[in-house]
Amino acid sequence: MYEKLKSRGVEVEFYTTFQSPYRVLPPPPKSRILGEESTMNTATYSNRILDLISPERGSVLHLMNAWHGIIPLAERRGIRTVINVQYWWPTCYFNSMDRPDCDCMNFLKVSRCIAQRKGKLRGITSPAETLYALRKLRKIRSNLSEASAVIAVSRVVKEVLVERGVPEEKIRVMNVNALNFDIPYAPYEPGNGFTFAYLSYPDREKGVFQLLEAFSLALKRNPGLNLKVLGGLESPQVVETVERLGIKDRVKMTRRVPYVEYVKRLGEFLRDVDVVVVPSLYLDTWGRVVTESMLAGRAVVVTKGNGGLVEQVSDGVDGFHVNVYDLRDFSDSLYRISLMSQEEVRKMGETARRNALIRFDNERLMNQLVELYRSISGS
Repeated sequence: MYEKLKSRGVEVEFYTTFQSPYRVLPPPPKSRILGEESTMNTATYSNRILDLISPERGSVLHLMNAWHGIIPLAERRGIRTVINVQYWWPTCYFNSMDRPDCDCMNFLKVSRCIAQRKGKLRGITSPAETLYALRKLRKIRSNLSEASAVIAVSRVVKEVLVERGVPEEKIRVMNVNALNFDIPYAPYEPGNGFTFAYLSYPDREKGVFQLLEAFSLALKRNPGLNLKVLGGLESPQVVETVERLGIKDRVKMTRRVPYVEYVKRLGEFLRDVDVVVVPSLYLDTWGRVVTESMLAGRAVVVTKGNGGLVEQVSDGVDGFHVNVYDLRDFSDSLYRISLMSQEEVRKMGETARRNALIRFDNERLMNQLVELYRSISGS
């Protein structure tokens, strides 16, 4: 986003609170009890940073993370604020939205959720932590409500924010997570059999273990299946699961590579891949790996009904919406998809790229962003 704003002649400065090639700010104070997010959002630290960078009245401060505490302070100085919501930190104490029975507003529900997440011993203190959690979430909602604009990275994020009390008129849906440095088409060179790929982090909530189980079942019906798990070797649990299921000879695991290298080598990773699988178990705001895979010319399997993922993929057109929660359904879907001909795979991949270039056109997204800046700053 920064590079694209500069290329348009926008006067823009980029700050980080960690070492980077950009302007580095003093980091938030360390605390043994409170995390960095809490100390960053104190009035003391936020005012210190505003004094340091001294933005002019009418300028725009665009916050790309959960630095919500600086919003009311900046607005009182005449500085307009925009904040990205690309994760669930404003609506879920655990930033995961993995418990649909908890609304993060009801004391009993939140207390029960905290007790379940922390375990029996730590759960004893859940009532006290619940008071803190509810106070924190109320403060976040209050601060977001004072922003000049809130960017929701998908429609589902806007829906949840409105449901939790953030003023709808402040929210703009912009797929800013789809901004990219021109990912080229990855030439499709299919190998023997049918190859799926998992490119997300090898975390349980991302569905990697569910995928391995479903793949092992589908493999019994189609012995020609293959699976590539990028970064799988980084997780001892993934390695152990592959061995336990007896699918080691059909699963290729690699080490994870830095993001910049990953983008450069994406074509290499996907060359013999037929379909990418993104089986997230928790509600996703957006799947960057989905956008990148589509731009590279690969159809993508996503979790049926899962928020930002199904906003990116059209079922049966440039990918598939699949019930990944039921292993039998998941494995049946993988098996049926594996019956596609190479020509069908190629065409669906080309459609995926074409649709992604249209839906997530970077020029259009940047036009929306610059227009937002102009509208709130009066420039």
